[in-house]
Amino acid sequence: MTSTFFGLELSQRALNSQQLALDVTGNNISNANTAGYTRQTPILAASTPYTILGSGKNLSLGTGTDLNTITRARDAFVDSQFRSETSKQQYWGAKEDSLNNIQNILNEPSDNSLSDDMSQFWTAWSDLSNDPENEGARSVVSERAQELTDTFHNLSQQVTDQQNDLNSSINVQITQINTYAQQIGELNAQIKSAEVAGDNPNDLKDQRDSLVDELSQIVNVKVVESKDTNFTDRTVNNYKIIIGNDSSTANTLVDGTTVRTLEDPPPQDSTTGFSQVVWSDDTTGSSVDLGTNLGTLEADLEVRDSYLPSFQGQLDTLAQAIATSINAIHRTGQGLVAATQTDPLDSTKTIGIDFFTSSSGGTDSTTGLPVVTAATINLNPDIADQPDKIATGALTSIITAGDGTIAQKISSLSTGWNALNGLIAAPVSGTSLGNYYSANVAKLGVDVQQATRMKAGEDVLVTNAANQRESISGVSLDEEMTNLIQYQKSYAAAARMVTMMDNMLDSILNMGMTK
Repeated sequence: MTSTFFGLELSQRALNSQQLALDVTGNNISNANTAGYTRQTPILAASTPYTILGSGKNLSLGTGTDLNTITRARDAFVDSQFRSETSKQQYWGAKEDSLNNIQNILNEPSDNSLSDDMSQFWTAWSDLSNDPENEGARSVVSERAQELTDTFHNLSQQVTDQQNDLNSSINVQITQINTYAQQIGELNAQIKSAEVAGDNPNDLKDQRDSLVDELSQIVNVKVVESKDTNFTDRTVNNYKIIIGNDSSTANTLVDGTTVRTLEDPPPQDSTTGFSQVVWSDDTTGSSVDLGTNLGTLEADLEVRDSYLPSFQGQLDTLAQAIATSINAIHRTGQGLVAATQTDPLDSTKTIGIDFFTSSSGGTDSTTGLPVVTAATINLNPDIADQPDKIATGALTSIITAGDGTIAQKISSLSTGWNALNGLIAAPVSGTSLGNYYSANVAKLGVDVQQATRMKAGEDVLVTNAANQRESISGVSLDEEMTNLIQYQKSYAAAARMVTMMDNMLDSILNMGMTK
């Protein structure tokens, strides 16, 4: 036998449930434009039935509805796809930015570039070969040589500066990873505590997902969520994050409330002095496996440790090739003023002076020629002080009749290696010094185009993944308005039921009073 007020209790549950559903819908509407918010759905379930005796047997009588839980509209697979594509997008975006910076350093083609300085340098030698006794032409060669060495110095310094900038960026990203890890670990503790108590803390989960999204821009992220088998009567999850190469459990960043951090400040490489990415608890000092082409951290490390050193090496090789080839020819001649030196390989021989020298003072043990880099190549101070010492003719005698054979040979280096026959082998690959440099510039252009193309492709994939996630997790105002009307009508119906039950009880009471 049910209570006299059974109908009112049933109606009251309906009113409460529909009111709560309306509150959830209102919360969705108010957060329609909130970044990181996930649409929530009220799950209504029939309440525990009431057992009554009827017709000699037990019957189950429904007792209405209750708000069972409030769920988030999330799809773990779509989230994983979005984060994976985000890591790739950010990698190519960071690499594109760095390579564009290198292009800006070279500033090719323009009137203020290394190729232009080289062109003017060769032209100055050509002009001098036509009039070797011209003081003005000699000064121009000296000035063009100084400009060329200054450009090499500037390029080398800018490469170093960019490496230092990337190193600073890497340090910041290491700190960010540790900060995200700490915050996610704290949220894991709060979420698990709420789940143990039977709650479903959707807002805390949204905060955690937003942090993971941010983390996926820096490194590749894999989320592993599993049921906690210690709880069988409720849903309690374990939440783990693996970064970088996600096939290795050694890259676990967060496991529940256990947080593993990267060493910060990071250790410095003994050779380069740059920061290394290592786990703070790894006594071997091995670098973290960040995977391939994933995240801004990997892009910055790749450009800093591989691309820029390779680019610097190309500049050094070009500077060395220019100095080696010109010095080899310059040693076979002299200028208007006698200028000789003892052959470094044979003290009994006298040769012409070097046109280029090295600020480091090193010489090649095989050729005796100065060993230079882009940072150390310099015009011989003797020539800078007295351009008359620029060798333009044969070493046999001081020029008196306009001998320009040496200057002509040096000028011809702009187009080939014939002038080096019998002296040294071609110092670099390619048909000429200009050809070698042009090939390296062209390769840089190809690399920039590849990064730009890959970035554009990933932009499309990230947009598609974001749209797919938005279609699942985002708030649709049209849909919420429909739900609002649905719950409002159900609430009105429940209220009408209260009125009806009130009338029934009033009739019973009035009938009793009449009797």
